[in-house]
Amino acid sequence: MGVFTRLCSMKSLLGAAVLAGAFGAAPARAETIEFAVWYSERDFYADFIRDWAAEVGKRTQGRVNVKLHFSGALTSAKETVAAVRTGAVGGGTTSVSFVTGIVKETSYMEPIFWIPDNPDVATRTVQQITPKIAERLRTHNLELMFMMPSAGVIAACVNDHVKDPADWKGRKVRAAGRWQGVQMRLLGATAVAIDPGEVYIALQNKTVDCTLFLANLALSGKIHEVAPNITYFREGVNSSLYFVNADAWKKISPEDRKVIGEISQETVAKTAPKQVEQQEAAIQQLEKAGAKVYRATDAQIAATKKAVAPVWDQVRTFVGPSGDEIRDILMKNW
Repeated sequence: MGVFTRLCSMKSLLGAAVLAGAFGAAPARAETIEFAVWYSERDFYADFIRDWAAEVGKRTQGRVNVKLHFSGALTSAKETVAAVRTGAVGGGTTSVSFVTGIVKETSYMEPIFWIPDNPDVATRTVQQITPKIAERLRTHNLELMFMMPSAGVIAACVNDHVKDPADWKGRKVRAAGRWQGVQMRLLGATAVAIDPGEVYIALQNKTVDCTLFLANLALSGKIHEVAPNITYFREGVNSSLYFVNADAWKKISPEDRKVIGEISQETVAKTAPKQVEQQEAAIQQLEKAGAKVYRATDAQIAATKKAVAPVWDQVRTFVGPSGDEIRDILMKNW
C-alpha cells in the first residue's frame, strides 16, 4: 500500500471517529413485544395492562415496547401459552386453567373460591406465590411478568339462577379447566370446556345452560344479553398470568429487565386491591344493562364451598409435594 493510500485510510478512520464522537454511538436496537390479550379493550382489565405497557415504554426510554392486541386478535386464550412458548407470539396473558397442563402447581389457583374477596389478603397471597410460579414457568420458556388475583365470580344462566348447591344439578356449565369441571360434577352439573371468546355463542345457542365467569368479563363480553340470570358469589376463580417468551426476554438488557420487573410489581400493588371494587361496579353496570342479579348470601356461599371442597384433596393428589408450599400459603386464607 502506497503512502498516499495509507494517509487517505487514516483520514477516513479519523473522520469516522470524529463523527462518532459528535453524534454518539448508534442506539441499541429497540425490542417490540407483540402481546396477546384475549379480553376486550373495553374491559376493566384493559386499563391496567395499558398502563403497564405504557410504563414499560416510558421507563425504558423506548428500548422495550409492548404492543397490545386485544380480543384474541393474535391468538385465543387457550392457545396463548403454546404461541408464546414457541415464540410465535412475543408475550400474552391467559388464565391458569390453560397452564395447569404444563405447570401443575398452578392447579391450586384455578377452582372457584380459591381466594377470598379480601383485597389485602388477595394482594399478599399473590405476591407470595408469584416467585414460585415464575420459577416453574421459566423451565417452560415462559418468563412471568406478574400474576393478578381474582374476585367477583359469577354464574350466568340462560334460565333461572343457581343459588343453592341443589340448583346446579343437571345443568350444563361452561367451566374453565379440569378442576372447575370437578367442582361442577360435585354439584351434579355437567362441565363443558369452552374458550372465553366462544362463551357468548355457546349460551346463545344453548350449548350450555350457564357459565362461570368474573363479573367484569361478563360485562365486557355482554354475557347478560344471552344469560341474564346472574348469581354473584363474590370470591375468586382462576388467576391471570402475564408472561413473555423467555428467549425474547433474554434479548432485553439486564437493566431494562430490572425496570420492567419493578413496573410489574407496582402494577400488582396498585391494581390488585381494586379488584373487589371493580367487580362490584361491574355487577351494578350489569344490573343497569338489564341483568337479573342475585347476590348469594353468606350461608349460600358457605354451602356451595362445602359441596365443592373435595376438589382440594384431588388437586393435592395430582400436584404432589411440589405444590405443598403454595397450598400452605392458600390454606391460611381458606
